[in-house]
Amino acid sequence: MHGRPWPLEDAEYDVVIVGGGIAGAGVARELALRGVSVALVEKGDFASATTSQSSKLIHGGLRYLELFDFGLVRESLRERETLRHLAPHLVRPLPFLVPIYRDSSRSLIKVRIGLKLYDWLTPGRKRERYRVLPAVDALSLEPALRAGDLRGAGYYFDDLLIFPERLCLENILSACRLGARAFNYAQVAEVTRDRRGVITGVRVRDLLTGRVATLGARIVVNATGPWVDELRAAAGVSERGPQILRRTKGIHCLLPRLTDRAIYHSTRDDRMIFVIPWREFSLIGATDTDFNGDLDRLHATGDEVAYLLGEVRKVLPDSRVALDEVVYTYAGVRPLSYEQGKRESDVSRAHKVVAEERGRFLSITGTKLTCFRSLAEDLGDQVMGTLGRRGESRSERIALDGTDDEAPRREAHAWLDVSGEAAATGLGRDTLETLVSAYGRGWTRVLDLAGKVAGGTERLCPSNPDVVAELHHAVQDEMAVSLQDVLLRRTGIGTSRCQGQDCAESIGQRMAQLSGWTPRRLDAELEAYHAHVARSHRFRT
Repeated sequence: MHGRPWPLEDAEYDVVIVGGGIAGAGVARELALRGVSVALVEKGDFASATTSQSSKLIHGGLRYLELFDFGLVRESLRERETLRHLAPHLVRPLPFLVPIYRDSSRSLIKVRIGLKLYDWLTPGRKRERYRVLPAVDALSLEPALRAGDLRGAGYYFDDLLIFPERLCLENILSACRLGARAFNYAQVAEVTRDRRGVITGVRVRDLLTGRVATLGARIVVNATGPWVDELRAAAGVSERGPQILRRTKGIHCLLPRLTDRAIYHSTRDDRMIFVIPWREFSLIGATDTDFNGDLDRLHATGDEVAYLLGEVRKVLPDSRVALDEVVYTYAGVRPLSYEQGKRESDVSRAHKVVAEERGRFLSITGTKLTCFRSLAEDLGDQVMGTLGRRGESRSERIALDGTDDEAPRREAHAWLDVSGEAAATGLGRDTLETLVSAYGRGWTRVLDLAGKVAGGTERLCPSNPDVVAELHHAVQDEMAVSLQDVLLRRTGIGTSRCQGQDCAESIGQRMAQLSGWTPRRLDAELEAYHAHVARSHRFRT
């Protein structure tokens, strides 16, 4: 049986991180690069909550200029440039249009000023300069835009994050190669203290075996996202009051591809809606409403989907912007910092590291996906200070593509080109491009495996280019434990148009053989997966 490469057992560490989303994963890698002994525990799978429910953007945050949050925009733009070099297989430039109509809440002059600021704050500024286009040019770029009363459009670039779950996993795997230990399906049962009341670590229940282990730590990092205040309460930590978090819900829906460029639309109530070309879809999102419900039963509602579609129709009068064209939806909760009296969409997305218990308990709030690395660097500096050690951050230079090499300071088009390999391997170009997009320069390891395992080059799904070797790789080398791990977070099968429904059973049977599942376990895995898919369609009822 594969899965985790190490058992969960009693051990001592400098730092234990609770939470395996992008924030916890980035911190684990940052600390491992600095030589800190670190363990990470996650009650589900890595990237299975907020990280996987994002808008799939690495962006500066044009809207934050209006909130005068220049520091966050500058940091985000710097991190965007850094991630282009660290993970070029996952981060791709994406052009945006900001259509301005006669009745828009923003004028062309305001957009022009905003884009000049955005351009000025961008490091290097070697790309095509951001600008405002006349209406005729905007329509020639995107004929699907509503032409009536169109005054013009802002034009700028941010980046698309093709596969947020794999970016998180790359951080986890890199941390482990550097000496960290990561455990999925491991839930904190207790934050432990000594007789003086000083935090000494955590007791963790292995949800796969039922065993309980004690992980000693000088510092506990609370990277649980929407569960931050729950862990603080369970640990008896309350120096900063009972609430440091504000939860807001965001939903997204997937439509057939409507545009080639991303569209940024500001609503009448001053919220932002994106139409993002992602894979074969247009990804529409997101809502932003306060949330105090059950975090484990999230789904988009019919009203939320209708709101998004209604807003999109104002700029894209396409008949496919309709309820019966929605392929599926997803919903997540943002772990924003608690700020009294502000609207949901006006709360800062800047991260905070809230230190309590003399720096032994650090909670992360306000994480912006784009800035996970700079957050980890800030937290790493605090940890080193508390531990009384020296050690500079290196995470800005070490690639996130399965190699841990110094990241080349150049575009990656050369090694993203698979035309030579297509002829040599006999695999289809779409399969090779999928491998490169998922694994970066580590894709050749999967290719080698394809030649060693039985049927390694066969497709896992009739509707997707992923191959059998990827399943073996996920189970043997990427800590995939459940069917959902493979379909949703190690491959993109479960987030494709078919959502894995025409291959879940056959993949489950293969995984059962690899992992030694009983027939009852296989049935439970299939039932859980189909329940996940059903939840993405609940808005229809």
